[in-house]
Amino acid sequence: MSPLPLSADQERLWFLHHVDPGDPTFHLSHAARLSGPIDVSALTRAFQEIVGRHEALRARFPTVDGSPSQVIDAPGDFELETLTCEGPVDALVDELVTRPFDLARDRLLRVALIRLGAEEHALVLVAHHIVCDGRSIGILLNELAVLYEAFREGEPSPLPPLQTRWADFVRAETADGESLAYWKDQLADVPPLRLPTDHPRPAVAGTRSALYPYTIRKPLAARFSAVAAAARCTPFMALMAAYQVLLAANSGQHDFCVGFPTAGRDGQEDDQLIGYFANIAVLRADMSGDPTFLELMHRTRARLMTALRHQKLPLERLLTALDIERDLSRPPLFQTTFGMTYNASDQAIRLAGLQTDWLETGFTHSPYELKLDIFDHDGEWLMMLVYNRDLFDERTIDRFVRDYESLLSRIPDNPQVRLSQLTAPSGRERDQLIDEWNRTAPPARTLFPDLFQEQVGLRPDAIAVSCGPVRLTYAELDRRADELAAQLDVRPGDRVAVCLPRSVEALVTLLAVQRTGAAYVPLDPDYPAARLEFVLADCGASLVLASSETVTALPGHPVPTVLIDNPPAARPGFTRAGVCGADAAYVLYTSGSTGRPKGVAVPHAALGNLLAAMRDLIGATSQDVWLALTSLSFDISALELYLPLATGGRVEIADTDTAADGFRQVQLIQQAGITHVQATPSGWLILLECGLYDPALTALVGGEALSGELASRLRTATDRLFNVYGPTETTIWSTAWPAPANPAEVRIGGPIRGTQVYVTGDHLELVRRGVPGELLIGGAGVAHGYLGRPSLTAERFVPDPYGSAGGRLYRTGDRVRWHDDGSLEFLGRADNQVKLRGHRIELGEIEAACEAVPGVAAAVVAVHDENLVAYLVGDADPDGVRAALAERLPSYLVPAWFIRLEALPLTPNGKLDRRALPAPQAPETKFVPPSGDAEELVADIWRELLDLEQVSAADDFFRLGGHSLLAVRVTARLRAIAGVELPIMTMFTHRTVAELATVVEERLLKELSELSDEEAERLLDHP
Repeated sequence: MSPLPLSADQERLWFLHHVDPGDPTFHLSHAARLSGPIDVSALTRAFQEIVGRHEALRARFPTVDGSPSQVIDAPGDFELETLTCEGPVDALVDELVTRPFDLARDRLLRVALIRLGAEEHALVLVAHHIVCDGRSIGILLNELAVLYEAFREGEPSPLPPLQTRWADFVRAETADGESLAYWKDQLADVPPLRLPTDHPRPAVAGTRSALYPYTIRKPLAARFSAVAAAARCTPFMALMAAYQVLLAANSGQHDFCVGFPTAGRDGQEDDQLIGYFANIAVLRADMSGDPTFLELMHRTRARLMTALRHQKLPLERLLTALDIERDLSRPPLFQTTFGMTYNASDQAIRLAGLQTDWLETGFTHSPYELKLDIFDHDGEWLMMLVYNRDLFDERTIDRFVRDYESLLSRIPDNPQVRLSQLTAPSGRERDQLIDEWNRTAPPARTLFPDLFQEQVGLRPDAIAVSCGPVRLTYAELDRRADELAAQLDVRPGDRVAVCLPRSVEALVTLLAVQRTGAAYVPLDPDYPAARLEFVLADCGASLVLASSETVTALPGHPVPTVLIDNPPAARPGFTRAGVCGADAAYVLYTSGSTGRPKGVAVPHAALGNLLAAMRDLIGATSQDVWLALTSLSFDISALELYLPLATGGRVEIADTDTAADGFRQVQLIQQAGITHVQATPSGWLILLECGLYDPALTALVGGEALSGELASRLRTATDRLFNVYGPTETTIWSTAWPAPANPAEVRIGGPIRGTQVYVTGDHLELVRRGVPGELLIGGAGVAHGYLGRPSLTAERFVPDPYGSAGGRLYRTGDRVRWHDDGSLEFLGRADNQVKLRGHRIELGEIEAACEAVPGVAAAVVAVHDENLVAYLVGDADPDGVRAALAERLPSYLVPAWFIRLEALPLTPNGKLDRRALPAPQAPETKFVPPSGDAEELVADIWRELLDLEQVSAADDFFRLGGHSLLAVRVTARLRAIAGVELPIMTMFTHRTVAELATVVEERLLKELSELSDEEAERLLDHP
């Protein structure tokens, strides 16, 4: 016979076999224990007859000129392998099932008969999927039963001749344009199914699998089948709908795909033919709008029927046409399959005169993460769930199948139940999520002013605050705050804008504002005038407090201004205003998703609870010295300033120069006896790069996601590490996690004192343990809301259905999930907000600012390698857009890259395709070769750290992709190689190779000029 072509699916299996010839993933097998006298001759003859009848079982796949071909051998003798096993047979069966095939030379069906005793045997059948499918196994077993009985009785084969041959169905496939168009539209932009796993996902997916069988008893199967029939659905359709619900409940997703096997046979002619006809079709879940289960069944039925009309398109052709980005860590397009066999008796070995019992085999390797097949055995449903052992533990799979059974048992009671209710946790798990994991100490009632006053009475002469040479005792700080408060003409409830440099006077000012009963609104003097102007107007400040140094940074405004270094006379008869818990302590402005920043009003009660919670968490004492490193416009500054004052410790304020230089910060930590430092992960990276190592230091890290690598480095470099999490709207920190000595995985922990946290789905219903969802925070830390923004406040601060009456929850927009130990894992943002170098950034704010620039028709902002990148459509010059944004936005909101596009890339369904946004590249400029030793040194360091082939003397460090951490590494490398100490800010003010090289030369000349004659001679003698 002439060689035959391969189908697309056969080509795929041939390719995968040649990638890993030893992989048994595509071996189909069946095994049974046989009890009784066996006729080996009849058995051998039966298999020989089957192989002679079916051409596919005589196919081989040799390579011709590098391409596979399909050759059908002539019928011949069949070799039945006979073996003996005296012990447990499982290992031998596994070896037979996993033994590799040689597709070019072997018979691709092999059968072994294993003698276990006088009348005890095991029969093992193994076929390669390239010539066989699930339906074919049933055909083979049925023919085996008929032929064995006939040959055992000495009779001829009773099987009628086959109506057609396998070769008649093997032909080159033609493109199905209609089906291809359907699938491309149906599956556009579908996300992968992301089930929570017990083990980290490997970079390359493995196929090690195991089987978990489970039986649904007749009464439940009958009840659920009745629900399906009433909805005019088959049991398969209804069970598939329930399987989607189970996957949604465990993944938190409502959009994913499930593969399902189809017979791929056209009718009677091929119904009894053995061969590889089967295909895998795809069902995309449609669970939008929180439908009822009845509605989901109808949707599933409609999609399944349409999918079946287009089932002939081979999966491999579909994957190619969809141009799916291949992720080696998971199967493409769908990660789980679901199938149902109604007459499972076809899938059993039945031999006359013998008792047969099924032996488990063939489930040690699967290409899918989960594969669920249901077999109908006389009204009972046997669930065969094959799972990937690299991802899941058996206990998880046991819970999975029991949850499925629970779903099937609850649905008949109310098919109109909505999916959000059907998937919500219940019973013991619900109690755990609401109560057990939120069982914290009650909210603290003492406010910060009272805590501070208590410490003034206890230790009036102890140093409370210092900044460089300036030091104030508790009594002096208390007196200075009273004096300034008496000079401020404000009333309780007012808002006072504070624009001051980093100094002791700034802390005095904050305390003074509190004593008037007003709330302070920090204005960072480094912010652009447009930003300061907006905040001043929006907050409705009645007074501005500045200094002679910072007042020039403020834009023109009508608000009365007091210079704290030249204040007015004190008001006669001043007394401190009493504050209550509901009074606002401060108002901080955060990035706004609509382009408009929003002010968060934080009450005194929330601040007092936060301080008590952190005191309890870290065991704060009067011996502690805290480093105040953060801008007042960043809410974590309040913890650095107030916790030491509330516990009798000392706060060391880093001055402006030190706050901008990691080397100076490390030096200050060492010289000032700092015991506690709080910083963002980006800030900690800088400190570590600058040589921080302090085994007595307590480290708090928060503000953005903490990586496992950084957590390990910090645990080595410090005594204690706390990963803390919280948005401004819930008062600095809401959860905390004490990192263990060797943190394998990073968590954000559980709620702190007086705080409750919940993980919810799209409709604010609780999701199950391990399922990703949005984090909602309630309790004593919840702020009043957004200043002057009632509709936005109502949207983000929602009623608390789980706590006490009248409580509110803040919707963070952050995705998290619970772990079994009651700790939370941070997974990222659910919207267009990012955390970058400690700043919470709404990309929409930057996009709106870009689009406000003339000539920008559309703008998209993304993050690439820790830098903001703006993509612009329109005629505007990118440098002009950069300059315009620098006048309106803080520096951390100005993108490092501006890239012009003709149009924004879109997905087939019209959405922005963020994956198609081009990565930034260094701008093409005329190459200026570095000249001189200094330029060559700087260029060499940049080239190495930025992984570039060449660096021009005119290149800008940050436009090449540099960022603050790399800037630290450049300065450290210059110090190590040339002995030149450069402040890190030099990298920001001298951004090109030539500019930085000039500074290096100047520093070297200055250091040389300061050498004595003896030092110079020694340097010449020992360079």
